[in-house]
Amino acid sequence: MSYFQEEQRFKQWWLWALMMGVNALILGLFTHAFYTQFYLGEPWGTKPTSDSTLIIVFLLAIITLVVCNVMIILAKLEIKIDRNYIHYRYFPYIRSWNRISKDQLKKVYIRKYAAINEYGGWGYRVFMRKDNGALNVQGNMGLQIIFKDDTKLLLGTQKPEALKKATQKFMVGHKEEEYG
Repeated sequence: MSYFQEEQRFKQWWLWALMMGVNALILGLFTHAFYTQFYLGEPWGTKPTSDSTLIIVFLLAIITLVVCNVMIILAKLEIKIDRNYIHYRYFPYIRSWNRISKDQLKKVYIRKYAAINEYGGWGYRVFMRKDNGALNVQGNMGLQIIFKDDTKLLLGTQKPEALKKATQKFMVGHKEEEYG
């Protein structure tokens, strides 16, 4: 039986506007380069490159844009809590479910956080510091997990009240002060 389930995706308008702006800028730059070098027959830039190099750089840029866009479009944070585990994954970065059992926990509680100040922004933020990571999509509320070895993981949520209730059910049998 599941006490809690949540799936979050990047839906912020400013993120999509930024992505579209970067895409338009790069495509516009290469359109100008191709027009100048191939249609007008003039070398493009102050240190012109060969036609084949320009094509290769263009293809690499397009592949990079597509991969970055697809990674953001596909990204989703999923959290589940049942009586035995807190489950989470952050597709496509974490494909299989990670499970956290009660006996791994020192403390777990809902808290407000500052994504930019504490973790450098939103997203897959476990590479920033090995002992204090975050998986978040938007907002400023999350499930703070402190493990027995004092490492920390924050799972962002858009449903803090429902997650708090599920956490309380999950932590039955632990001391009252160990969950919030």
